[in-house]
Amino acid sequence: MHRAESLIARLWDSRRRHATDTAIFACACTAIALGLLGASGWLFDSDWLHGSLIVFTTINPATSTALVMGGTSVALAGAGRPRLAALAAVVLMAIAQAKLVDLACGCVPVDRLLFTDRLDTMLYTPSRMAPNTAIAMLFSGIALALIHVPSRRAKLLAQLFTSWVMLTAMFVLVGYAFDLLYFSKIGTYLPMAKPTALGLIAIGIGSFLLTREIGLVMIWRDRGPAGTMFRKTLPLLVMLPLVAGVLRIWGLQKGLYSEEAGIALQIITNIIITTTLLMVGTLALFRSDLARREREIELRNSEQFNRLVASANPDCISLLDEDHTTLFANEALLQAHGLTDLADLLGKPYGYRLDPAAKVERDAALLAARDGGVGRFTLCYPDGDGCERWFDTIISKLPPDHDWPFRYLAISRDISEKREIEDQVRWKASHDDLTHLPNRAQFQLHLDGYVRQARQEGFALLLLDIDNFKMVNDTLGHDAGDRLLITVAERLAKAVRQGDIVARLAGDEFAVIARDIRTEPGAVAVAERIFESLREPWLYKGRLGECRVSIGASLAPRHGDTAEELFKHADIALYDAKSRGKGQIAVFRPSMKSAVEKRNRQISLARHALSRDFVIPYYQPKVELSSGRVAGFEALLRWRHPTQGVQMPATIQAAFEDLELAGEITERMLSHVLLDMRRWLDRGLSFGHVAINVTAADLKQDDFADRLLESLRRHGLPHDCLQVEITETVFMGRGAEYVERALRLLHDSGIRVALDDFGTGYASLSHLKQFPVDIVKIDRSFLHDFALDPQNQAIINTVISLGHSLDIAIVAEGIETPEQESHLLARGCTYGQGYLYGKAVPALRVPRLLAAPLGEWRSAA
Repeated sequence: MHRAESLIARLWDSRRRHATDTAIFACACTAIALGLLGASGWLFDSDWLHGSLIVFTTINPATSTALVMGGTSVALAGAGRPRLAALAAVVLMAIAQAKLVDLACGCVPVDRLLFTDRLDTMLYTPSRMAPNTAIAMLFSGIALALIHVPSRRAKLLAQLFTSWVMLTAMFVLVGYAFDLLYFSKIGTYLPMAKPTALGLIAIGIGSFLLTREIGLVMIWRDRGPAGTMFRKTLPLLVMLPLVAGVLRIWGLQKGLYSEEAGIALQIITNIIITTTLLMVGTLALFRSDLARREREIELRNSEQFNRLVASANPDCISLLDEDHTTLFANEALLQAHGLTDLADLLGKPYGYRLDPAAKVERDAALLAARDGGVGRFTLCYPDGDGCERWFDTIISKLPPDHDWPFRYLAISRDISEKREIEDQVRWKASHDDLTHLPNRAQFQLHLDGYVRQARQEGFALLLLDIDNFKMVNDTLGHDAGDRLLITVAERLAKAVRQGDIVARLAGDEFAVIARDIRTEPGAVAVAERIFESLREPWLYKGRLGECRVSIGASLAPRHGDTAEELFKHADIALYDAKSRGKGQIAVFRPSMKSAVEKRNRQISLARHALSRDFVIPYYQPKVELSSGRVAGFEALLRWRHPTQGVQMPATIQAAFEDLELAGEITERMLSHVLLDMRRWLDRGLSFGHVAINVTAADLKQDDFADRLLESLRRHGLPHDCLQVEITETVFMGRGAEYVERALRLLHDSGIRVALDDFGTGYASLSHLKQFPVDIVKIDRSFLHDFALDPQNQAIINTVISLGHSLDIAIVAEGIETPEQESHLLARGCTYGQGYLYGKAVPALRVPRLLAAPLGEWRSAA
C-alpha cells in the first residue's frame, strides 16, 4: 500500500513539474511572439500589417528586441541553460539602460545606432520607448539575472522586482481599459504600449515559475493556512482597490457625482473592501486551522496505531537517525536482548551490543542502505538465559520527503528455529541417522581433503564389512541388525585415535581414515585395535552374539593418487579378506586384483549368458536302487560359451551371490525345464519327474508358488512330474512364513519337496516336522571314503532310518562305485544319483538314455 501511494505521489509530482515547464515555455513564447509581432511593422514595412495590427506594429524596435530577449532568457532558463539565459538578461538590461540614458540626456540614440539603415527607409517611423517601459525592462532584466545567482536572497529579490514589473504592466492595462492615460505613462512622456504590458506580464509569470520553490510562489503553492490566505486575498487585495479607485476617477470624469461624493464613495468602498478581505482571510484561516487540527488528530491516531502494530509485531523493529542512533525500538527487540528497559537501547548506536565480527557486517549493511540499497546481515543476540538467538536483519533508508527524525528502518526476524532446522537438515544430509556417523557423501569430502594432502601426510583407508550380518538380519530380525550396527559404530569410534574419521557407507559397510599411517604394519595395527574393541560379544534381548568384521585397507599415496583408486583397492583387499575367512585384515597388493577381476568376469559372463539365452539345463538321472530303473532326473545348470563350449556353474559362481541374477537364472532354468518336459510327454516318453533347485530368495517371493503352478498349467504338465529341491538355508532367517506357505502350496498341489545337502547345514529335525519335506538327499560328502570313516557310515545309516520312520524318501548323491551302491541298498536307501549311473546330459539325449538297456547306459557312464 505504501509503495502504491509513493508511486502515485511521484507520478503526480512528475505531472505537476511537466505542467509548470509547459507554462514557463508558454510565457516565453508569448513574450517572444509579441516582440516579433511588434518588430514586424518596421521590419517588413507592410501596409496590411500597419492597417490591421497598427497597435502592435508601432512598438519601438528596442522594445521589441527587449521583449524577445526577455522571452528568450525565460525559455533558456526553463531549458536548463543558465549561462545563455543570464546573457539574454544582460542584453535586456543593456537595452533598458541605454534607453533611460537616451531619455534623460538624448545622447544615446539606441534605435538609430542599431537600426540606422532600416529606419531611414521605413514609411512609418516607430515611436520612442516610454520611460515606464524602460524601467520595467530594466527590472525584468535584473530579475532574470538574479534567478541564476545561487542565493536564496537573490531569488527573493528577483521576485520583488518581478512583482513591481507586473504591477506596472497591470496599471497600464487598466489605464487603457478605462481611458485613464496617466495610468499608462509618466508625466508628458509617451505611454507604455499594450503589447509591451502583455509581454512584461508574460515575462513576469515565467520569472515567478522559475523561482517556484521559494518566496511568494512557494507561499502560493502551500496547502497550509498561509498559502490558503494568500491565494484568496491577494487577487482581492490587488484588484478591488484598483477597480474602486478607477471607478471613482472614471465617475468624476463622466460627471456622475461630485468630488465630495466621490470621496465618500471611496471611503465606503475601502471599508467594504477591508471588511471583505478580513472576512475572507478569517474564513480561510479557520478552514485551514480546522483541517490542520483534523490532520493532527489523524496523525496522532496513526502514530498510536503504528506504535501498537510495532509493539505487537514479533519482528524486532528499530528506527535510526542519520548517525545510526536508535530512536525507536519495539517490545520484540527489547525481549530479544533480554532487557526490560528501553533506555538501554534508545539513544545508543544501533547494535552496540554485538561482537566485533557482527559489527563489521552491520556497518556494511548500513553503508548499503545509505547508498540507496538494502543492507542485509545475520546477527546473534544472547537472550536473557544466555542462549544464542539468531536474527536475519534488513536495513533500508526511509524516504526523505518527510519531516521525521528517522532516516533508517531496521527489521530483524528471529530465525533461530529455522537455523536449527537447517542445521538438522545439513546434519542429516551428511550423517547416518542410525549410527550418527558421517555418511558416504560426508566421508567422500573428508577423503578428498586427505587425498590432496597425501604427499605430505600419508593415511590408511580401511573398509569394513560385518561378518554374518545378513544371517543376523534373517534370524533375529532387522531390529537386531540395527542394534549390531549401532554397537559396531560405537566401538569403532572408541577404537580409533582422535582426529581419525569413522563413517558408515551403506548397509553393514563402514570406513575409517587413519591419519599418518603409511605402512602395512601400521594399517594392521589399526585393524587389530578394531578387532580388539569388537571382541566382546554384543547383547540383544538377552542373547549374546559374535561381533566380528572383515577389513580391507589401502595406503595413500602408495596405492593411489585419487579417492577412487584408494576406494577401489581397499575394496579389493576387503574381498580378499572375506575370501580367507571371517575376522581377517588384508592390505592391498596388486596381486589381489586377479580375484576381483575373476568375480567381475563371472558376473559379466552370467549377464551375457542370460541376455543371449545361453543358460540351459542338463539332466542327471536318478535311479531306483532296488530295480535299477530311471526314476527321474535332476536339472543341473550349464551354459554355452561362444568359443569354449558348455561350461559348469562354477564358471559363473559369483552370479549366485547376486540375488537379482540368481532369480533370473532360476526363471530361465524353469522355463527350459517345463518346455523340455512338455516335449518329452508329447513324444510319449515316461521320464518320471524332474527336480529343479530353487533358492530361499525364490521362495520368499510371495507369488513364487502361484507362478510356478500357473506355468505348469500353461504347459499342460501334471504336477507330479516336477520336484523342487531346496537346501537347509531356506528355513533360516526372516521370511520363513513365505517359505512355509510356498512349500505347503506346492506340496498340497502334488509337487514333491526334496531337502538337498541334508546334514551339512543348520537345519534341525524340527524343520522336517514344520515344513512339508517329501524327500531327503544325503550329501555326497558323506559317501566319500565312507568305508574308512565310521562316522560317515553312522550318519548315512541314521538318515536312512529317519526317513523310514518319517515316511520320507531317501536319495543318496555322489554314488560312484558299486560298493557304495551295495551299502546303500543294504541299508534300505530308496534312490541313488551319481556318476555310476551317468553324468548330466542335454535334453536331446534324454530320450535315447530312457530307451537304452540298463547295462548299456551304466557302462557308458
